[in-house]
Amino acid sequence: MQKKVERISNRLAELVSGWDGIEAIVLGEAAEIAVLDPYFNINLDVYHNGSMLPANDRKDQLGNPLAFDSALVYPEDRFLEEELPVRIRYQETVRFDLLLKRIDEQLWVFHESGTYPFYRIKHGQVLHQKSKWLDESKKKLSSLGDHFWNVIREATKSAISYHLNDVHAAVYRNDNLFYLLALSGFLRNVCSFLCALNEVFEPSGRMLYEKMKTLDKVPDEFNGRFESLLRDDPELPPSRKREIAALLAKSIVSIR
Repeated sequence: MQKKVERISNRLAELVSGWDGIEAIVLGEAAEIAVLDPYFNINLDVYHNGSMLPANDRKDQLGNPLAFDSALVYPEDRFLEEELPVRIRYQETVRFDLLLKRIDEQLWVFHESGTYPFYRIKHGQVLHQKSKWLDESKKKLSSLGDHFWNVIREATKSAISYHLNDVHAAVYRNDNLFYLLALSGFLRNVCSFLCALNEVFEPSGRMLYEKMKTLDKVPDEFNGRFESLLRDDPELPPSRKREIAALLAKSIVSIR
């Protein structure tokens, strides 16, 4: 990691760790990318107990950074620090504990957000931790049972079939917008299925393509079909990609 990025990350972590109820602060992998890469940002996950400071108070505590913007529904602050983009997400520990509890009780339900929240907490660089909560959470994430991965595999298989039907319908109707939406949903669930097949958590969407190239377990002819669906090529019109998607779906559904 570049020294400037490391310095800013540690300084922000030191500031935020002094707020009430802060349990842990984790730095995401996007901070390890070259600064000039459009995917780069200093992304901090802040895990806290109880309520979080209001947005205006957080802005003051952070030193009134430039271009400060705060999301309301899912607490998140975005701003510039020494001209570098920063993104701070605030996560309640009780909600994460509830997720782990539901997994343990085999009540967890797979959603389109996938397993990325688990990926962040397991693979992020720890900048601050108040107790053993983070270590214990990581330990639980490292020993998930077969039921957890089976739930994802079965849910994504169903979603793959569902989106493939939409791809077929969109091609027949010559509906370009719905075709792109359906193909996007198809590819997203293919990636989720393959991560679950390999029992690994999904990285962010920005890192997902690279992750697909490192997986050990994939269907026969997966790489060629996957690349064909991603490629913008006059020789691969929607009708041809529909056929390729069907072959890819068939190879996935047959996996037991």
